[in-house]
Amino acid sequence: MGIANAHGLAATRHNLFGLQSNVPSLYGEAPDISSKWLEDLGFSVRQPEQEHWVVTHHNPLPELHFYSERELAQFASYKAHLYARRLPLENGT
Repeated sequence: MGIANAHGLAATRHNLFGLQSNVPSLYGEAPDISSKWLEDLGFSVRQPEQEHWVVTHHNPLPELHFYSERELAQFASYKAHLYARRLPLENGT
């Protein structure tokens, strides 16, 4: 799927989402831009504390935790669309 797939790495124990630190985020790194993009894909984003974002999609679990603006922006740019398609809707629909 074009640029969104061009920058993916295989997931590892220390990089669960396979994010690359040396590629630019498609939508910038401001948390409000990343949150808006994620919400457009059906995710809910909350920030329980500074430099900690919790992202869910239709169900309370799984919760995805991000600990930097860059990590959140990288997920929104390159991986979120894949998770949005694969995570089941509430009540198994």
